[in-house]
Amino acid sequence: MRTRRLAALVVPLLLASQAFGSQAHPSRPDPETGKFRLALEITGGSRGGTFFSAWTDNQDVITDKDASDQQTVTYHRRYIWLEGCTWDASETLTPIDATHYTYQYRENPVSCPDGARAAVEAVTPRDGKVTVHPTADSRPLTPLVAWTPGWDKPRG
Repeated sequence: MRTRRLAALVVPLLLASQAFGSQAHPSRPDPETGKFRLALEITGGSRGGTFFSAWTDNQDVITDKDASDQQTVTYHRRYIWLEGCTWDASETLTPIDATHYTYQYRENPVSCPDGARAAVEAVTPRDGKVTVHPTADSRPLTPLVAWTPGWDKPRG
C-alpha cells in the first residue's frame, strides 16, 4: 500500500518535471544537425513589391542559433536596382524570447554611379515575426551577408 502511495506521488512529479524541462529549452537544435529553421510571418508594412530577402524561394532561413542569447541578428542582401544604384536590404531580427524574434525589413541605398539618383520613393519596408524551430534540414546555413543572385550587375 505504501509503495502505491509513493508511486502515486512520484510519477506525477516526474512527468511534470519532464514537461517543464522541455519548456525551459523549447528551441534546442536538432540533435543530428545542430540547426534551426527560422519561419517568417509578415504582419505589417508592404506585402506587395520586390523584396531582397534571406527568405528566398519561399524557403525559411537555416541557422545554428536561436534567440536565447538575446543577440540581435541582421541579414543583409545587396543588389543593384534599376536606376543603377547599389542597395542594401537589411532584415533585423530582435529577440523576444528563445523561440521568437521581431522582424524588420528596410532598404537603403549604398552608392550610385555618377549622374544616377537612388529611387528612395520605391522602398518597400515591412515588419513581422520570426519563429525558431529545431530542424534536420540538410541545406547549408543561410549567410548573413550576400548578393542577391541575378542582381549583382547593372541592368541595361
